[in-house]
Amino acid sequence: MAANQSKNSMGITVNVKGTGHKNFDGSNRRHIIRRYVRENILVTLRRDTYNSNTVAIYVLAPRVFGLLGSTLKQIGYIDEASSKRIAKIMNTGGSLTGRVGCLYAPPEKKDPIVRLELWI
Repeated sequence: MAANQSKNSMGITVNVKGTGHKNFDGSNRRHIIRRYVRENILVTLRRDTYNSNTVAIYVLAPRVFGLLGSTLKQIGYIDEASSKRIAKIMNTGGSLTGRVGCLYAPPEKKDPIVRLELWI
């Protein structure tokens, strides 16, 4: 059991969608995933600013080798069915913890596969 997981928490597994797309700032999610995402790293979940039922997934990435701190980079979003359920939890002030459970991102793969484990 993870350190931040209680006996009463509920765990769900979700796939990250949109991993082959570009972010609004022009950064490539595929490159972000290959460079910064590893199994067991923590992820940040945020409501999408354009669609309140969409939950975007971010990872922490160092800026200038960590000399200028870190920034959050989007790697994708959670599928619509799971997002609605998670958005309801976020609306009620519920706490979510997520980590990368599985990663498959070889160079020849256009859309890397990232699976998250979330605890509610």
